[in-house]
Amino acid sequence: MSELKAGVGLSRKWDAREAGREVAETALEKLDGEKPKFFLLFSTIHYEKYGGFQELLNGVWEVLPDGTPLIGGTVAGFMNNYGCFTRGATGLAVYYPNMDVAVGVGQNTKKDPRGAVKSAYDNLISTPTSYPNNFIIELIATAIIPKLPRVGQKNVILSKKVGDTFVKLLPAMGKLGYGFDRADEIIELLAEHFPDRVIIGGCTMDDNKFLGNYQFVDKDVVENSLVLFNISSDLEKTVHTVTSYILRGEKFRITKISKDRHVVKEFDGEGARTVLLRKLNLRIEEKEAVYSLYKNIYYYPLAYYKGETLRPCMVGLIYGENLIFGNRIESGELDLLAVSVDKAIERIEKVVHDLKSKNVQLIYGVACETYVETLGSNIYNIHQLLKETNATFVLPFVAGESIYTPE
Repeated sequence: MSELKAGVGLSRKWDAREAGREVAETALEKLDGEKPKFFLLFSTIHYEKYGGFQELLNGVWEVLPDGTPLIGGTVAGFMNNYGCFTRGATGLAVYYPNMDVAVGVGQNTKKDPRGAVKSAYDNLISTPTSYPNNFIIELIATAIIPKLPRVGQKNVILSKKVGDTFVKLLPAMGKLGYGFDRADEIIELLAEHFPDRVIIGGCTMDDNKFLGNYQFVDKDVVENSLVLFNISSDLEKTVHTVTSYILRGEKFRITKISKDRHVVKEFDGEGARTVLLRKLNLRIEEKEAVYSLYKNIYYYPLAYYKGETLRPCMVGLIYGENLIFGNRIESGELDLLAVSVDKAIERIEKVVHDLKSKNVQLIYGVACETYVETLGSNIYNIHQLLKETNATFVLPFVAGESIYTPE
């Protein structure tokens, strides 16, 4: 363990190329001249307008040694040893002598998730592993609001007639790079291919508008893609999952749902939108829906049971009376959840206590962007807890997390 070296990079510069150079420099200075075994790169979407993401990568590669495996993408923000940020770029550089890293890539995740996973799998298995402990970091493009004729990209359409019309177009949107991210399907497919490995996944996103997002792999910027690291070493790892949700004891019985089980149309024979907003005492205005929907609905996600597992699911779009979810609803009933800030902090305190007792040196995790929205200033309490581990850490805020463990 004494030979593990990890460095976190940070840049708050506005110019993409300068930021790329700085984030690599600040990460590598902690490695004492060793060539990193891998590099993770996360940035906020604003660089799209300040030079572009190719320039961000160009800046990184002015500093990063050639041949270093790199993946990453755009996120809503991130937490690292320096603080919590919703603008800028961060990187994680790691060196350890007994470590192999393989990169996997798959395209067209929205149109063909099975094909994307197969391509990434083929990349990974073509690189032999020398060490007994393997785990996978997964990054995938999140959902993008469809660009509809004469309407544009809107997450709420209140007209029942117009909403029903556009719901019929959703299946075709995936072929154009819009629509569902298929992340729930992809984590299950990856688990089938790698049943013996921990998989930690997150969805790349923009600044919570869901208009576009990007993934990074080596020297390329890609979209609608799946990028993976398989990290093989003799290091011990520990995995923790934290949720801040509590069951409210209220249920919604689905009486009408789309064939692909993404679109809930009715609860108990009544329009799904009317029932949900009445229950939550919410009002959604179409003209400001990007803000009013996501700012409010995050506090009250729905969930369904698959076996013994409770799977939360967020409402991504409201078209007419239709509630459109990013993941499939594999049940005839949904439970209402609520966010508990106290529960989140309490559980993270327990995790941190465990990490401190194990003398953990490196922490990588993903947290849903909802934590930024719902925890407010309490996010800094969580940052302080992580600092108490004395570990190097990076947590990007993503559009959704997924995890698979062999257990």
